[in-house]
Amino acid sequence: MKKLFVIVMFAVIGSILNTVPKVEALSCAAPHPTIQEMERSSVVFKGRVIETKTEGLTVFQVEKAWKGIEDPVFEIYDTGWDAYTIGADYLVFGSQREGKLRTNLCGGTGVWDAAQEAAMREIKLEPTVFKKESSQVSVESSNRFYQQSWIVLTVSLLFLIILIFSVVWIVEKRRNF
Repeated sequence: MKKLFVIVMFAVIGSILNTVPKVEALSCAAPHPTIQEMERSSVVFKGRVIETKTEGLTVFQVEKAWKGIEDPVFEIYDTGWDAYTIGADYLVFGSQREGKLRTNLCGGTGVWDAAQEAAMREIKLEPTVFKKESSQVSVESSNRFYQQSWIVLTVSLLFLIILIFSVVWIVEKRRNF
């Protein structure tokens, strides 16, 4: 019985560890100077993340646009390495890649801070400023997918544990006859 219990526990732990997502690394050279980053980009703007959608599509409420933006709400695909936080402000550099407008890989896209602000002021290019609307676009997260995934994973693991213990119980019952 103890051996079977140990085997069951290893199976459960193994199945849990097998569901952990794989991690990959990306190494980038130092970012280009801001002026070069602007030249190689088709869109440059400062915006607040208001929604993240599937397949890396992020929706921004644009505050300032230096290049390629005409509307106060803008959607752009990330590189797959970006982790945007809803409600945070970002400086975004993007270009057409793989048939979609995407943030530049290893570019200057990042959280808006004093350094980003100073770098954009050095360019001496006046941005288009969009007025903040009193009724901002509603924030919806695509985290529902991940929440649903965890629910399915938890239910599956519980089912697996119940199934294993049921088999152990049946085997023990048969041995006692």
